[in-house]
Amino acid sequence: MLQEQSRLFQRIFFFADFALVALAWVAAYVTRFSLLPQLSPIFPDVWWLNPLEPVAFSRYLWLLPWVLIAASFVFYFSGLYAPDRALRFLRLAYSVFKAGLLALIGVAALLSFYRAFNVSRLFLSLFGLYTVILMTGLRLVIYLWLKRQRTLGRFRRRVLIVGHGLVGKRLANAFRQYPWMGLEVVGFADDAYADALCRTEEVAQFIDRHHAEGHPIDYVYIALPLSAADCIEALVNDLSTRLPHVCLAPDLFAFTVLNARVSDVDGLPVIHLIDEVPLRLAWVAKRLLDIGLSGLTLVLLSPLLLAIALAVRLTSPGPVFYRQERMSLNGQTFDMLKFRSMRTDQSGDVNLLTAKDDPRVTSVGAFLRRMSLDELPQFINVLKGDMSIVGPRPERTWVIEEVAPRIPRYMLKHKVPAGITGWAQVNGWRGNTSLEKRIEYDLYYIQNWSLKLDFKIMVMTVWKGFVNENAY
Repeated sequence: MLQEQSRLFQRIFFFADFALVALAWVAAYVTRFSLLPQLSPIFPDVWWLNPLEPVAFSRYLWLLPWVLIAASFVFYFSGLYAPDRALRFLRLAYSVFKAGLLALIGVAALLSFYRAFNVSRLFLSLFGLYTVILMTGLRLVIYLWLKRQRTLGRFRRRVLIVGHGLVGKRLANAFRQYPWMGLEVVGFADDAYADALCRTEEVAQFIDRHHAEGHPIDYVYIALPLSAADCIEALVNDLSTRLPHVCLAPDLFAFTVLNARVSDVDGLPVIHLIDEVPLRLAWVAKRLLDIGLSGLTLVLLSPLLLAIALAVRLTSPGPVFYRQERMSLNGQTFDMLKFRSMRTDQSGDVNLLTAKDDPRVTSVGAFLRRMSLDELPQFINVLKGDMSIVGPRPERTWVIEEVAPRIPRYMLKHKVPAGITGWAQVNGWRGNTSLEKRIEYDLYYIQNWSLKLDFKIMVMTVWKGFVNENAY
């Protein structure tokens, strides 16, 4: 019910934004070619107020349908109309600003191919500004109106939460954080919670009593663990003969959960407990960023790469690159590239981990390892799509076979592409350090991933430098 109502609102916003983008386009034209030139005599030194030779409005109007299509496409795929979002207004305004900025970039890129006339850059800036202001203003008006109506007691829905565990408390906190949703938590039903309104077997009677008193319960959220399946079944059977909407939010905290979500398979709700990160526009942007930055890095550092390659080749016999099988997204293996830092004429166990003052390491190799310069060829792996710039560090397959059975949740790191640098590495967990702590930091990265976090890790990698006492 809530999701359907949210979808209805998002559809309304979609068509309203369509109209507001058109209005912003017209307003930007009027401002640039009619209003601003009138200020030129007052501010003669401001160059962008100087009147331009006016371009007929019909020519700008001819571009409008293409602009509307491009903007709507960007708004939709930026997640602006995601039906499940329950955002605070400031976060909602930020989402609008981000979508508006992306739309402006997309429109500018599209118009760069149009050669009939040069579209004014000031006009485009005004268009982007008006778009964000109008779209944010619409949401602010609706937000304030809904908040006002619900403070007057209208559009309010009373909620009873069954279960005072982690999920139940998170539900209550979410409803209280977003009062404009109109969901008022009357309390909890629980067998162990001292302040519970009733026991779980008394929920039906509690609802009947409130209905008779004229204060009906509109929603019942069942937030019990799956081990209470019999109790959940009894509750659903009892509530099926009454009016409240019944929602199940199972307490899954007893399980290891990563990227949990609910999907639909031929009408059957399926709960994903452990899954890879769902494909979103942000992940497409991450891949494009990987391609752009890795290509730029290889070009800019090509003299250094050539110098290192010559140093490796001239100081010890053997190939310049060392290929090592590593594991990345969904267990796929690939040959990770490094500048060779060891002698090729050493006998012994090839799977032996590198130790401090390892005799197999060449003098040039020791320097490369200490400065992390031996990792630079991995930008080639990034270009090929084997790995990402930022992500959990890939491990050797034989190491995984040994440690995965004894370290819980170890294999979950393979639900995202491996990276050259990662959250664990910039926090000091690299080289010969605790695998358990590395997994802890890797899972934090996966659960909290964003492009902003990726940029933060990149900056921390450069800021803290590439030298590490555990790199040898």
